[in-house]
Amino acid sequence: MTKVITDVREAVLKITNQLLHLKRPSNEESLKEVGDGAKIGYFPRDFGMEEWDWPQGVGLLGLKNLAEDKYFPNYSEFIKKWAADQIERGLPLKNINTTAPLLTLMDYEEMEELALDWVDWVVNQAPRTKENGLQHVTSGDTKHELNLHEGEIWIDTLFMVVLFLSKMGVKYKNQAWMDEAVYQINLHIKYLFKQEESLFYHGYDFENGHNFSEAHWCRGNSWYTLAAPELIGTLKGHLSSLSYDNIVGTFKGQVDRLVELQSENGLWHTLLDDPDSYTEVSGSSAIAAGILKGIRLGLLDSSYKPVCRKAVEAVLANIAEDGTVLNVSAGTAIGKEKEDYKKIIIAPTAYGQALAIVLLSEVLLHEDLFSY
Repeated sequence: MTKVITDVREAVLKITNQLLHLKRPSNEESLKEVGDGAKIGYFPRDFGMEEWDWPQGVGLLGLKNLAEDKYFPNYSEFIKKWAADQIERGLPLKNINTTAPLLTLMDYEEMEELALDWVDWVVNQAPRTKENGLQHVTSGDTKHELNLHEGEIWIDTLFMVVLFLSKMGVKYKNQAWMDEAVYQINLHIKYLFKQEESLFYHGYDFENGHNFSEAHWCRGNSWYTLAAPELIGTLKGHLSSLSYDNIVGTFKGQVDRLVELQSENGLWHTLLDDPDSYTEVSGSSAIAAGILKGIRLGLLDSSYKPVCRKAVEAVLANIAEDGTVLNVSAGTAIGKEKEDYKKIIIAPTAYGQALAIVLLSEVLLHEDLFSY
């Protein structure tokens, strides 16, 4: 076993422990006094595992990735208890982001009824944009309120909902659900992927026909980098050649552009093509994890190994002694201006911890890549 792999396993244990006991921001009281906390990324739900929303959904995925590795505790009992406690407390209104926990929970027998109810909502009841896109509805100030974002699709939806749809389709041999997942990813590529730059925009407004500030946001792009190979793996044998070529071709084009934009420190900037914006760890973790997954599935060749090594070393350098993943940008709504993305605060978050786990658990499947 190489030193890098040993370091990775030690880091994962620290990160996971901190995820389960995540401290809230030390300056939270001052953040509460900000008039519009969303403008700087202050969303109280993001900072631990106490709520049911997308940060916790990503957190569950990180824990699930470790469940079958003999070097780590099995977190399945924690995951099932977490879900039971949330159900007892009362679940939030269904929306795009609150679907994220089901990506993991659908694998547990106890959650089958809930998963089937939720997938029915996605397919038959979720608000739609023109061209039948999944409108990116999110939680409001409380879990009993919604932000509708009328007519908007966001890149985030691919990770929060489309992966769940595809997994449910395969599990229950439901072609309509698989077709819906493929339709949504193709639609999001059509309206969010800028061919000339080989990068994704954060969102598209069907009502006004624009991509908002046209920002190439790091974590937003990383949702595709991570989701695309996962979707290809899940839907193996269920994709038309046309859809396969579109998804994989977009993935390869994006990865090649991301390789060009990787910063000297191994991370990516929160605005990918703006070197004056800060480098950010959660999006960088997801990008590197997606590239590694692409290599493992044969979508990319081994020439991408140096990029991954550099990113992994950078992420490891951003893990505090107590396991906190540092330099993670807080929750990010679509910015009206590109500068808005630079104003998002840095804070410890559940998804920041989890995406580092997702990356490092993928590293453990590539020991040959890190035998140096």
